[in-house]
Amino acid sequence: MGRFKPVLVAALAMGCFAPPAAPAQDAANPGNPVERFAGVYQLSGKQMIYIQPWPGSEAPLSYLDETGQFRALFASAQSPGESTFTAGPGLLVREPVELAVTFIEDAKGKVKGLLRKQSSGRRRSARKLDSYQREEVSFRSGGERLTGVLLTPAGRGAHPALVLIGGTGAAERNSVLPIAQFLLAHGVALLGYDQRGVGGSTGDWRTASLQDFAQDTIAAVRLLKGRREIDSKRIGVFGASQGGWVAPLAAAQSRDIAFVISVSGPGVSPAEVELDRLENDLRARGFPAAEIREAVDLMNLRYEVTRGVKPVETLLAAVEKAADAPWLPYAPVPRTADSWLLAHWRNLPLDYDPATALGKLRVPVLALFGALDRNVLEPKNADRWRAALGKGGAQDYTLRIFPTANHMLLEARTGAEEEYATLQHFVPEYEPTLLRWLQQRKFAAR
Repeated sequence: MGRFKPVLVAALAMGCFAPPAAPAQDAANPGNPVERFAGVYQLSGKQMIYIQPWPGSEAPLSYLDETGQFRALFASAQSPGESTFTAGPGLLVREPVELAVTFIEDAKGKVKGLLRKQSSGRRRSARKLDSYQREEVSFRSGGERLTGVLLTPAGRGAHPALVLIGGTGAAERNSVLPIAQFLLAHGVALLGYDQRGVGGSTGDWRTASLQDFAQDTIAAVRLLKGRREIDSKRIGVFGASQGGWVAPLAAAQSRDIAFVISVSGPGVSPAEVELDRLENDLRARGFPAAEIREAVDLMNLRYEVTRGVKPVETLLAAVEKAADAPWLPYAPVPRTADSWLLAHWRNLPLDYDPATALGKLRVPVLALFGALDRNVLEPKNADRWRAALGKGGAQDYTLRIFPTANHMLLEARTGAEEEYATLQHFVPEYEPTLLRWLQQRKFAAR
């Protein structure tokens, strides 16, 4: 969904909930230096801080606390032993420094806690909780081997669990964890995995279809079902962005999936999502109607080539003709006949209709949308979810629209891609909405 840029802001805005994936040896290597800092930390007053790796980024760690404050943590130049990280006044802003986190290690190098200093307050200490186990896992899906990480809450008993499904592109195991990690404190196990061709996983996400991704999700569920610490009757799927297509598709094919959660999941086809995004983006940037029409026409030509209606040379000629058009950088079109983009759009497939899978769901469904989402437009997509679920006879489904949320459910001003770097919080309604929904169905502890 959306065009791809080699920058973090674009990765966040276009559907991933984490930076572009790191090289395989980093994403899959449990010895990755920052992995030791990952975990849940408790301040006095039982407030929690959640730290996660962000492979492939200038900011190696992400920070989230119970106020919803979300930041990228950058390594500090003055860090003794590379244990201090800092953040500025926005998600991806380095300076001026408003947050400093120093991790405390014992003589053997084990992380015991952290010191947090915010510009508006005093330095506070937080101890690292042994609240969950982090385990590297791998499983087979068809002919591919996928790798990931399983976070299991401490304590005995069979836990409910969620398989986390990332967004568009090279989504890796940590891509959805920042918005789900708080569920560990409520007894929910979390499994995140590297998409095909990412981290330690074999295959290639660029040539995979939504059906391939659904089978990968089902294989992940199968892995969880065989674990003694997981309640096989309470395994759900959590899809973010493109994962909002994949999660219902997997649940429609597997009786082992007990519930479905979608964040910013499309209710329309990939072709329609991309056209909506392009038109909305260009309009917001002030392009005149005539130029928006030119961009849309080029996209529709791209679709005809993808469907095999017209030869690729027709598209390449049109792209060359539009080379100086100011809107061209915002339209994802191939520049060569052997571009992987052509195969990617064909394999998705371009005209996939999510209503079919949604209409087959008989398990509880929660779908969350941001009213300021410029990629998956509300209310169109929410209406399609509602119509498909209702027509199909689903008995338990909840759709929630957050008025000030963007595609990532961050509290936004306009939803524009350019403002991602300066945003600071998830919308306050997000965590309680998700947790309450799970608790009411006994998929999470109180």
